[in-house]
Amino acid sequence: FDTCHAFAAGYELRTADTLDATMARFDEAIGLDRLKLVHLNDSKGGLNSRLDRHEHIGMGYIREDGFRVILHHDAIRNLPMILETPVDDRRDDVGNIRMARMLAEGACDGDMADKRSV
Repeated sequence: FDTCHAFAAGYELRTADTLDATMARFDEAIGLDRLKLVHLNDSKGGLNSRLDRHEHIGMGYIREDGFRVILHHDAIRNLPMILETPVDDRRDDVGNIRMARMLAEGACDGDMADKRSV
């Protein structure tokens, strides 16, 4: 399950209710029992933009609050996750991992995850 691809395809992930609906639709079409991995990335494009451009966790249109919802969802939270985010002067992989961990733990201060503070 790729968070950017789903969001860009029009699946709303940013609230508990809309993520529940998205996961119910996934379950009907594919089966949650077949969900084995999450590609975790934000989206440079808005909802239903059809733009496949990955962004740093919390810096795109899914935003930090959306990732808090995603990372706490029963169908997702215990799955392996692979970051598929850019590496640039704003943040590196370590910063994105830190951000995802902070959001999974319920906290977040975006500046703490930036490459500049690593």
